[in-house]
Amino acid sequence: MKKTVLIAITLVALLLTTGCSPMTAKYRVTVDAITAPNVSVAPTTYTLKALGTNTDANSLTFQQQSGHLTQMLNTKGYTMATHPSIAQQVIYFDYGIEKIKETSRTYSQPDVTFGFSWGYPYGYYGRHYHPFYHDFWYGGHTMYRQTYTYHNRYITLLAKEQTGKELWRVDVSSIGESKNLKKIVPMLLEAAEKYIGTNTAEPVKLIMKENINKKE
Repeated sequence: MKKTVLIAITLVALLLTTGCSPMTAKYRVTVDAITAPNVSVAPTTYTLKALGTNTDANSLTFQQQSGHLTQMLNTKGYTMATHPSIAQQVIYFDYGIEKIKETSRTYSQPDVTFGFSWGYPYGYYGRHYHPFYHDFWYGGHTMYRQTYTYHNRYITLLAKEQTGKELWRVDVSSIGESKNLKKIVPMLLEAAEKYIGTNTAEPVKLIMKENINKKE
């Protein structure tokens, strides 16, 4: 009896603690960067443009996401030009999400019932009784089938001179189930920051944590 009471207390404590503990999401990120040869990349004035025909620079989503990019560039010393024609660099920005895989998994889970009863289940007149009685009952297994959809979440940063010459480019991507670009794009921009103006011999693998204190 003492053992089963201890198990019950442990289960309740586990549910309470895990239900109240904050969870920090982690993302596997890939960064690929390239910079033009004989180019010394330094913070300059710039203007922002959308890269690709599918990105609407006038949309509220682009304004929100480019705001995160502007904050990141400001921390690196870049300055937004007062007029696009006088910017030393044009930085093109693109982001998006692509469905790449869908898979289904089948698994079984034991059916567990935890029962409680109050009374004198046996030996009352012989005084061999337990006034409080509970136990586990196991009753077979239930089969479950769940479908998982994986997406490639990505950003692209491409800097050019006003003449059109490409200066540097950074591509960042992360594969996962979440489609919440409002949270994922700032994290991808954070991963891109240190690789601006660099060359990666091969894609760099990172583990990024979601910044739960960052405000939208």
